[in-house]
Amino acid sequence: MRIPQWGLWLSVMVIASCASSSQKYADDYYEQGLIFFERMEYNRAVDSFDKVLELEPHGKDTYKVYYNRGNAFLKNRQYDQAIYDFTKALELTPLNDKQMRYFALESRGNAYQKNGLIDASIADYTQAIEMLPRQKNIQFIYHNRGWSWISKQRYNEAIDDFGMALARDEAFAPAYYGRAMAWYQKGDYQRAAIDAKQALKHDPAKKSYDDLLFDIRAAMSKP
Repeated sequence: MRIPQWGLWLSVMVIASCASSSQKYADDYYEQGLIFFERMEYNRAVDSFDKVLELEPHGKDTYKVYYNRGNAFLKNRQYDQAIYDFTKALELTPLNDKQMRYFALESRGNAYQKNGLIDASIADYTQAIEMLPRQKNIQFIYHNRGWSWISKQRYNEAIDDFGMALARDEAFAPAYYGRAMAWYQKGDYQRAAIDAKQALKHDPAKKSYDDLLFDIRAAMSKP
């Protein structure tokens, strides 16, 4: 049976209206997910991002949904789910969007590290650094890779990375602390003490920095 022309036009209008409505609801859930994340309501953020993917599973910005849901999973210590989402984000992110790929690699590196997958974390951090070596706040990746090296007892590489972090931010207390830990593990207590004091200078309220300096001084006092 031939469908009248006006019927075809009406069908197209209905389909377009449904698509527009679906996109609007998806956008609303996405914004809601971002708000929940900022409020540290990570389970609710995940639920909102789930809704976005149900409504618009193949949207042009789907990679951003996976990236943000991955960060919510990471905050919730659901590392396997986070790794999956960051991997999906990387698969879907346009190759020319280097900044987004950098952030996804950094976040997946963090998830790998938290999950005990140290070699994978180092690989992601390294790829991110090579992709955008002058990225703002890149000291955080150097710092995190430094801790991955410490996990592998590769203290020289850790010292180098903490040094790179400090070259970009000389007041970055966590990098002084990390480098102090690496010197301490190598048995170089003099250099460890210098860095531990610098960490405390820039963040005197941090108990872990004070504890490390105490351990270093105890080691130095042994005959």
